[in-house]
Amino acid sequence: MRTNRWSLALAVGLMMAAVLACNFSATTANISSLKIGKDEEAKTETSDFKPSDVVYAVAQISNTSDSHKVKARVLYDDVKGQDSGKVVPGLETTLDVPGARPVMLNFTGPGKNWMNGRYKIEVTMTDKDGKQIDQKTGTFTIAGGSSSSSSSSEDNANESSSEHGSGH
Repeated sequence: MRTNRWSLALAVGLMMAAVLACNFSATTANISSLKIGKDEEAKTETSDFKPSDVVYAVAQISNTSDSHKVKARVLYDDVKGQDSGKVVPGLETTLDVPGARPVMLNFTGPGKNWMNGRYKIEVTMTDKDGKQIDQKTGTFTIAGGSSSSSSSSEDNANESSSEHGSGH
């Protein structure tokens, strides 16, 4: 009888351990969100802009205390005369991000004006060995006003990885 009690207790203990193990989830470093807006912190998200607007994006890096590389770039998605998937000249940047924090980015169109059409922001997070950990994308549309197709050689992508950072 005593053996049966021990067997029953052992079986119940193993079942509880299995249930608890199934409910355990280890979190991994990731980009938990990507917001696009008209202000530095993208408090009010939008996807509609004018050719002269600055486009702000905030990528939230989460679940890490390690440093990671974050690469952000703007691609043509559906812009007349441009190849879809091609990086907009001057709108690509890579930075080291220490730990979990928001990465604040801002982009101005080539030549200070965007061409009308749809664009994609792509943010990729990699570890110290260059292995991709996560990626988020978001799209925005430029419409109205006059748009310029001239490009500038100056870097139009600006970033900050501080809580209250602004573009440089």
